[in-house]
Formats: sequence, structure tokens, C-alpha cells
Amino acid sequence: MRIPRFLGIGSLALIMILVAAACGGDDPTPTPKPAPKATPTAAAPAATPTPVPPGVTPDPTATPTPVPPPPDFDAEKHFGGRTIKVLVGASPGGGYDVFSRLVAATAERYFPESTRFIVQNLPGGGQYRGLRALLDAKPDGYSILPTHSRWFQRQALVGDIPNFDLEKIHILGSPTFAIGGDVFCVDRSVAESWDDVLALGRPLTIGASAPGNEPAVEFMASNGGPFKMVYGYGGTSEIMAAFDRGELDMTNRCGPSTAGRLFPEWAEDGRLVPLFYEKKAIDSDYLKTLGYTGELPSFMDLPGIDIDPGGLAALSANLLIVELSRVFIMPEGVPDDISQYWQSAFDQIMVDEQFIESLTIAGYADDYGYGRADELRAIARQARDLDPATKELMLEISGVGNLNVN
Repeated sequence: MRIPRFLGIGSLALIMILVAAACGGDDPTPTPKPAPKATPTAAAPAATPTPVPPGVTPDPTATPTPVPPPPDFDAEKHFGGRTIKVLVGASPGGGYDVFSRLVAATAERYFPESTRFIVQNLPGGGQYRGLRALLDAKPDGYSILPTHSRWFQRQALVGDIPNFDLEKIHILGSPTFAIGGDVFCVDRSVAESWDDVLALGRPLTIGASAPGNEPAVEFMASNGGPFKMVYGYGGTSEIMAAFDRGELDMTNRCGPSTAGRLFPEWAEDGRLVPLFYEKKAIDSDYLKTLGYTGELPSFMDLPGIDIDPGGLAALSANLLIVELSRVFIMPEGVPDDISQYWQSAFDQIMVDEQFIESLTIAGYADDYGYGRADELRAIARQARDLDPATKELMLEISGVGNLNVN
């Protein structure tokens, strides 16, 4: 049974309203010192509206006011001459790595000049290796990490990740909290239309580092859709390389901030055939660069996909919680004065003009949107507090219940 788009997207919107509210391996890789420290200046964040917790009125044109630093905290005494690690659970070259390096480089303007920042890549286990290193680190403010949404999903739905209490973990924020849309493309050598996909007689393969990455595809696959998830990749750069060499049939890394930045030849060679979008319609001008001139359907509108309406609430919650991408956290137990100093610095980093300019140069301007801790925690709580039946469906759809946290 095909679900009309107004029902599918409407269900997602309803859930949102209800909530509404790279380079180096395992060895630390120094991030070069930027130019001499500049006076912090704030730029207005991207205008993409995002869900907010109850009682907060969104104003996409407003510049968030940074938390003030603790008045009696001696930053030089605590951070001066020390090394701060920005741990990354993904391989070099992907989005998690790039954002971590830009955060580290910008952070040097908001900490004592003698503070040193390094980025350490710890890929493995769907980014759990990096997360575990952060959670086991001393609560001294010398370690931060961007967390993947799957671990918020796992903790909200199962609650078995040690030292990852959703109420106690210190959330700094996310630079990529903007409800966006992914376009999913098939390699033209495999199919040239959705009808061709249905006629293949086999599922399309799509890559991810671990379950929970692609809720729409995982949902369709669980409902008999022609898709097969291939897990185990180290991050975006590895997934795109696998698609490039023909190891995968389909990718959602065919938007301007991914394929346009890393593999522009895909579009130039006419290799990408858009099939559907996930949450938000894709700009038609960009689709034209891929040779697509029609109206790209939502995944809810694809012919031949039998979707259980009873699973829409769980799917909508999954689609929302995956927006918790690149959420920078510190371990539980960081003293209040240290965490407040970090929060003040992080707030300034997120609206720093040079940081935003660097994102634009790196090709990530469309991904930018500052998600504050209260917004992000509200989404995790919403998933945690769902009724047991919906949580079970979320686990089935996302597969995060099968992740290894030992």
C-alpha cells in the first residue's frame, strides 16, 4: 500500500511539532595554529528552521547569545600549556573529521594561547570506539567528541551504554542541526529509473558505517523494499569511495556538499540517477545538474513500496533523532566551572565568522545550523519517553539494538 506524501510528510511534521518543540590515524594529529587570536565576532546562523523544545519560539535570524564564562575561573591555570583532544570516531576525510578539525582550529581563539588542540581519529564499531574513549576519559575538559546519532538512539531506546546518561552527559551542541533532505541516487550503470530498479530482480546495495544511518532506506527494506544495507564502512569518505569503484549501487552522498565537493566527476559524467528524497525536497536547480528535470518523489511516494502505516510514528521519530549528528559532548562529571567555560567557548565557535567561512570553503555551508544543548537533549528525551511498542518499532527499523556496546 502506497502512502500519499501528504500523510507521510504530515506525520513527520506532526512528530516534529510534538517534539518541537582528513588526516591521521589513531595517533594524535596536530591541528595547525591559525592566525593570531582575533576578537570574537558573531555571525547570524543559517536560516533553516529547526525543531525546538516546548516553550521556545524559533527565530532563525537571531544570533544566539553565548553563555558567559564563569567569572572566577582561571582559564590560564587550567588550560594553559595543556593539550585538548578532539576525538573523532570516523576515518579522516569525512564530515565528522572535517567539522572536528574546523572546531579545533577555531577553538584556539577562545582558549589561552598556550593551549594546544589535536584531532585524534579512532574509527571502528560504527564510531563506538571513539565514543567509548570519550566516555572513559577523565572529566577534566581536555577531551571532546562529535557523537553520531545512532548512539543517542541506542541510549534512548535501550539505555545500556555505560557512562552515557542522557541527563548527565555534557552536550555542547552541534554545528549541523538543520532539518535537511538527502537525495538518493543510483549508479546509471545499474538503473536509469525507479522502474528499472523494480525490474532488476535484486536489491540495491547502499553503504553505512552501522545501523541507524539511513532510517528511510532501513524502514523500506524492513517492509520489503528493494534495498540491502551494507554496514562496516569507516565514514562518508569510505562509503563514497566504495560507490565510486562500483562496490555499492546507490548512495545518498550525491548532494552538492558531498559529491559536488569530493566527486564532481559523478555529475559531470552523468553517473548519478536521482531516485527519491528523504525529508525535504531537493533544489530543482541542483537536480538539473544531474540531468534530472522532473519532480523528484519522496520515498513515501515510490510505487511498489508497501509501507505499514502503523510504523510511521516510529519512522518519524527515527528521522528526527538522526538530526542529532556531530553533537559535541564531554564526559559525565566535568566540573561546572570547566563545563561552563567550554560552553561559552563553543557557543562563540559556532557563530564565529571565520568558522562559518571555513565551512563554506570546505563545501559544508548547506549543512550548517547551530543546535543548542536543550534542543538536542529534547529530541533524545522524546525518543526515550515513547511508548514501548513504538520504541520496539524504532529498534526494528534502525537496527541500533544490534550494535555492540561491550
